[in-house]
Parts: sequence; structure tokens; C-alpha cells
Amino acid sequence: MLPRLVAWLWLFSALAARAAITVAQDGSGDFNGADDQPILAAVQKARAAGGGEIVIKAGTYRCANPIALKDAKKITFRGVPGARLTLPPLQYAETSADATVGASELRVRVQQGMAKGVRIRIMSGGAIDSFSGKQKPSFFVTLSAAESARLVLEKPLEFPVPTGTKIINEDAPNLFELRGACEDIAIEQLTIDGGRTASDPAVSGHAQLCGVFAAGSYDYVKGLTGPPMQGIAVRDCVVRNCFGRGVAFYAVRNGIVERCTIEDTVDEAVDLDHFAVGCIVNQNAVARCGVGVEMNDANECAVLRNRFEACRIGINLWRWCKQPDLNTRNVIMENAFIGTKGNALQLAAGTATNIVHGNHIRGSGGKAISLAGDDYEVSGNDVDGVIANAGVRNDVFDNVAR
Repeated sequence: MLPRLVAWLWLFSALAARAAITVAQDGSGDFNGADDQPILAAVQKARAAGGGEIVIKAGTYRCANPIALKDAKKITFRGVPGARLTLPPLQYAETSADATVGASELRVRVQQGMAKGVRIRIMSGGAIDSFSGKQKPSFFVTLSAAESARLVLEKPLEFPVPTGTKIINEDAPNLFELRGACEDIAIEQLTIDGGRTASDPAVSGHAQLCGVFAAGSYDYVKGLTGPPMQGIAVRDCVVRNCFGRGVAFYAVRNGIVERCTIEDTVDEAVDLDHFAVGCIVNQNAVARCGVGVEMNDANECAVLRNRFEACRIGINLWRWCKQPDLNTRNVIMENAFIGTKGNALQLAAGTATNIVHGNHIRGSGGKAISLAGDDYEVSGNDVDGVIANAGVRNDVFDNVAR
């Protein structure tokens, strides 16, 4: 009898340790509040327990800080209906006059949210990039003061800044930010709002102001510099109004984005970036995004049965890093592209041995399928109502154009 009782007590304690951690706004949660703090407290509790489920109850949670995880394992975030996480308003400025090298201030026609100590990204030409040999499209300075019509800099400008240059906070948060060797992290049934409004300019956040940003350790030259992330999942979420990416995976293996609605992102809805391997983008509805899915130095990924509507580009596969055997063995299959402003599908030079099959393309403003790489299998794609430059090039067969 005693051994059985001990076994039951052990089982009960194990189940209790794994019970869902709740976040709420009405006092009913393990942690309560309307900002990021109760969610971050729940993360700490889950990590201390070796993992667990965090249930976020209904309400809008304004997250001035990212929901950050580093080297975390076996944590699931699950929203109940009405649970919405949102980033704060955009910190933004635009110059009203040219500024020369050595200037200590920038005249601005508009600025919102800027303050002393903010490190700003100035979106005009900067230093020469050591990897590409090209000029970087932006550079950074820190503010010593911010006024309605001018930004005062801690150090003089090293590069000229023309009139109309856009400026954002370089350290603006992502809503979820995963770093290091995270494993088995799931984000499910949440509304993830990047905070963009109709009056905001369409500035590119790139690696900031994303809905979900997951990055393992890598280097452009060396490749992976640590264990890749494994098993990152974003499921059944609504991701909208991001200045950066909706979901970005860097150096992630076996990640998945499925059954999500992703809309109104300035940059990519889904980004499978440097050294992403075996990731799946499946059955998502994507609308009005800069790029539907970008694959950059990604291998063995699959983009399946998604709907892309009114995006600038549907799917973009291209190379940045120079290692061999990149951008290969990807599958793009059974997707629908509706009213793409540019090319529906574009696969650039330096990509090879990818499959493009069974996609439906309607009303592309550019090419239906543009290929510049090698050894593709392109078949069974249905192109109808293409406005201009319809068609495909190199190694294309069995495509139906009506």
C-alpha cells in the first residue's frame, strides 16, 4: 500500500508542477496586469520548472519590453479568445533638411516618441559593409536630446543625411524574441499586433518591431556558431501591423508556421533566414505584406497551401551567404497568389534544386514565376490573368497559362 501511495503522491506533484501558468487582467491569473510584466513573470516560473504552458487570458497586453527567451526549452504560450499582445507606438522621425558630415543635430519635420538616450537608426547610406563590400543602407547614432523640430546627437555625424530621411529607434522591441539554443517553444492562438496604425509611415523594421523573432547563433562566414534552435512553432495566431517581419526564423531547424493569419506587415510575413533548415510554412492566410515568404540561405524548407493576397512579392528565394549548398532542396507547392504587385514567385541566382509545383497565380503585376537559379523542377503551375511579363524562364515545363 505504501509504495502505491508514494507513487500517487509523486504523480500528483509532477502534474501540479506542470499545471498551466495563467496570466490575466481581472485578478484570476497566477500573474496579473495589462502589460508585459505578468507574462515575463510567467516565463520565469515556467523556466524554473523546466518548461510548461502559459495561458494568457483575454485582454490587451501592451508590451514595451520583448517577451524574451534565451536557451529556453519546452514552453508553450497559448491565448484564450480575446488575448492580444501589442507593441507600443512607433518611435519615428523624418528629416526636414539636409545634414552634412560633422553636424551635431538633425532638423525634423515630424518626430514621435524620441527621447534622450535613444539609439536611432538613420536610413541613409553609412559605412561600407565588410562582408558584401557595399555601402550599408543605414547607420546609428545616440540622441542627447529630442525636440519637436530637431534631434540633438551625442556625436557629430560621420555620414551625410539628406532631406526626407526616415529615422527609427534601433533598439525597438520585437514582441516575442527568442535567442540562443531554444527548443520546443510554441506560440498558439494569440493575436500579435506590431502596433502599426493607418497614420504611421511604412518604415522597414527588419530585425526590430517583429511579431516573432527567433535567432540561433550564426555568422555570415562561419555559418552556425552554436546549436541551432529546434522546434519553434507559431500556430493558429493572428499576426498583424508589424513594421518588421511577422515571423522570422534565423538558424532554426524544424520550425513551423501554420494556420496563421498574417496581414499588413511592412516587411516579410514569414522570413526563413540564414541557415534555417527543415522549416514548414503551411496553410496560412497572408495579406498586404511586403513579401509573403522570404527564404534567404534556407535549405529543405517547405511552403505549402498558403494564400498570398495583395503582397508586393509572393515568395522570394535568394542568396546572401557564400557557403556551398545553400538555398537548395526547398519545396513551394500548392499555394495561391492573388493580385501580387510584383512577381508572384522569384528564385534568384545562387539558388538550385528547388521544386515549384501546383501553385495558382492570379493577377500578378510582374512575372508569375521568375527563375534565375539552376536545376529547378517547375511543373503544374496554373497562371491566369497575369497583367504584364507573364511567364517563366529556364527549365520550365508543364505550366498551364490561360
